Amino acid sequence: MELLKKLKVLIADDEYAICDALTDILKKNPVTEVVSVCHDGDEALENIKVFNPDLVFLDIRMPGMTGLELANTLKEWEEPPIIVFVTAFDDYAIQAFEADAIDYVLKPFDANDIEKVIRKIKKLFSKRFNIDLAEKLSMQPPQPNQFPLQFCFYQGDKTHIVHYQDIQFAYAENREVFVQTIDGEKYTCKLILQELEDKLDPNQFFRCHRSYIVNMFYAKEISPGFNRGYLLTMKGTKNVEIPVSRAMITKLSRYICF
Repeated sequence: MELLKKLKVLIADDEYAICDALTDILKKNPVTEVVSVCHDGDEALENIKVFNPDLVFLDIRMPGMTGLELANTLKEWEEPPIIVFVTAFDDYAIQAFEADAIDYVLKPFDANDIEKVIRKIKKLFSKRFNIDLAEKLSMQPPQPNQFPLQFCFYQGDKTHIVHYQDIQFAYAENREVFVQTIDGEKYTCKLILQELEDKLDPNQFFRCHRSYIVNMFYAKEISPGFNRGYLLTMKGTKNVEIPVSRAMITKLSRYICF
């Protein structure tokens, strides 16, 4: 099996302190190598042509070509580098993922934030970077389903058994947790919202707000919402708009390809 090659990284940000901090973090990571640091979009484009990096960390707002403009230029290439935006602005997430960015890191960041990005890239691009994950996975015994298929929810003195696929969303209100199903029925739940979240498959259920968990299988539309957040319209017998908090916007890319 081939060893993981080092990821060649280019950093583009007009804040010198940010570039220094990011460079220091990446130098300590055994799988990353910083090949160029740039301070405007035009310089970054030229250096990308020269150094052919695997990964580019881009600021959104830079002199000359902006980070978004540069990313949209790069995505037209036959083999573009992986793009990660590092920015102080949390209201560009949708545009960032439309530009095919793989992640969106908010300033101020720390080493753990950047390490999560690198782990995500290694997982998603294992073949490109010579990691034979398939072989490793094939050696592991099959794992039992760790998430319950059905739940007991309540209406008055009646206990209803509900399949997890029928859950449209769950929410907390006045210290109670409620569940609405795809057919519009509303139930109470004896679990607190965090306990319910832990029992739902995170590949399908998204804690989009501190008070809401949604079944992303039923997500229908996304639109701007209050306080620079977004609203998810959930399809079902009753279409419902669910808030997505600003803090959770960047995690939408796990469920929606923008």
